[in-house]
Parts: sequence; structure tokens; C-alpha cells
Amino acid sequence: MAAEPTATPIQRRFMAAATSGPPSDKQRQTVKKLREATVLLAEYIDDLVPDGRNKALALTALEDVQMRANRGVFAAVDDR
Repeated sequence: MAAEPTATPIQRRFMAAATSGPPSDKQRQTVKKLREATVLLAEYIDDLVPDGRNKALALTALEDVQMRANRGVFAAVDDR
């Protein structure tokens, strides 16, 4: 379920799972596929990139990618 149409831009920007309805089956499937792809890339990075700051930053960036992709799945159409 998307954010309330009467919500302000600030309220929509800081949408939380607790303020939206339960995810649809399609949303659940999409989030699952995104997570699988993100984990696969994270495993490649973990295996191929030497330990250090750049590896840590790459993995942190993937966390951000996953979070933002998930937010996009649940965002109101006008906020995508």
C-alpha cells in the first residue's frame, strides 16, 4: 500500500513500514528477487575484493542500494 494521498511531501519522504499497509504478494516477490540479486553481488564482492576500506564501502553501498530499491517498491507512484 502506498502512502496516503493526503500526506505531505515530508510525510511521504519519511514513510515507514509501520505507517503503510501490508505488502502485496507482488511486492513481497519483488523484494525477494532484489534481495537475492543484492546478496549475489555482495558474495562476489566478498570473494573477489581484498579486505579493506573499499570492500567495506562497496558492501555498505549495496546495503543502501537494497534499502532504496525496497523503498521504491513501496513508494507512492508520484514519489518513485
